Amino acid sequence: MKAMRVPYMVAAVVVVVITAAAALAASGAQAHVTGNDEQMVQAIDWAPVQAVLEAAVEDGAFPGCVAGVGTRDGFVFLSPVGAFTYGDLPPLNSAVPDMVADTRFDAASVTKVVSTTSAVMRLYQDGLLDLDAPVTRYLGKAYGVHGKAPIKVLNLMLHNAGYPPDPDPNYWMPAFGCPETAKYHPAENWSCQDKIFAGLLNQTLINPVGQVYVYSDLSMITAMYVVGSVAKAEGIVTPADLIPGCDQGGPGALQCYYEAYVAKHVFGYLGMSNSGFLPRLAEWPLAAPTENDTTYLHRVIQGQVSDGNAYALGGISGHAGLFLTVPDAYILMHRLMFATADDVFANATTVKFFTTVYNVSQSSRAIGWDTNNYQANTIRSCANLSSDTYLHLGYTGTQICNDPQREIFTFLFTNRVYPTALNIKIRQVRQLFNNAVVAAWDAVHPPPPSASGPRPLP
Repeated sequence: MKAMRVPYMVAAVVVVVITAAAALAASGAQAHVTGNDEQMVQAIDWAPVQAVLEAAVEDGAFPGCVAGVGTRDGFVFLSPVGAFTYGDLPPLNSAVPDMVADTRFDAASVTKVVSTTSAVMRLYQDGLLDLDAPVTRYLGKAYGVHGKAPIKVLNLMLHNAGYPPDPDPNYWMPAFGCPETAKYHPAENWSCQDKIFAGLLNQTLINPVGQVYVYSDLSMITAMYVVGSVAKAEGIVTPADLIPGCDQGGPGALQCYYEAYVAKHVFGYLGMSNSGFLPRLAEWPLAAPTENDTTYLHRVIQGQVSDGNAYALGGISGHAGLFLTVPDAYILMHRLMFATADDVFANATTVKFFTTVYNVSQSSRAIGWDTNNYQANTIRSCANLSSDTYLHLGYTGTQICNDPQREIFTFLFTNRVYPTALNIKIRQVRQLFNNAVVAAWDAVHPPPPSASGPRPLP
């Protein structure tokens, strides 16, 4: 990944407008403000939104964040607030950095949509991946043991494959037996690559296929291997495209083909130059530190994935492992929100299919994405954004909400797990942040009738 920092001026209330052309430029061209955008910024009172963020830092919900509101024309609000830590020196910095607009965050489960779902979506549109095909088509008959033969790719994306939430034991646990786990400070490498793949093939189910929604990291780990299988079989990715050393010579190396596909055909294609798996060592200090892991890595984590299963996988997984910036996330969200009929990345029809709730009687999930559907989503992390909003959360404190009715998207990237994941104050902050955005935006841009609905959330 290319190391790059964009200078942003940070004031007490930060309102930055970046034109779509600048935000979408792979080179990170300088931002500028257009006349219409200036009028929009002047008309909207973002102070209450900023106040929510500052109060959250003051309350200890997270040490810092980068929050943004994007539109067709760029960011209308972009605010880094707080710092990397509450004052303790991060492992890889000589001083405690303030958050900046392009701080890199361990995206955690936001990886599931930004990376894995984007890859599945593009392969689907290209006619190379059949959502209704059994997973055994891509991973072989050996995958079908223990009742898994009926699982379709679509079941993975809807989280109704019948999987438990996590492997048992987890890959990072001593009971699973990855070589590095025996060490007090395990290295992030691919020495467990084939053992983990074999474990997935032998995975058992807890529910009948397709009948019960259970949010499961195993679904997206499986989808990672499916993407890698297609990319390898179709020659979209070659061995020359792989990270050196990733391919350990066995079937588990499909994870390497997955990483190469998203690096080239998602992040590279869109110009998301500050995001990807396995940031270079020199870039680790640019990432917000996450938790102080006292059970597995035995250190404060910075620049490497904090999810234990993704770490055991060598830092590449379909469920976690992505490092992401808010400006890069904007590039993808803009491409999805305003997809054209002939977009070769994902056209408007494909995007609508992947981001619309699939079976509201079972869950609020779309294909890969979750939704803010008022009927099915009782948590509604995107609060009073429209029921059509598609979204995803990350365990580390990341969130993306795309409201197609208002044509805005919100970002709230934090490292709320620093220094401990026991801090769950982020749950209320998400509600407060998104509702403050809705109030500020709707005061100037009355929402269409389709965006309104029951609003029981404060």
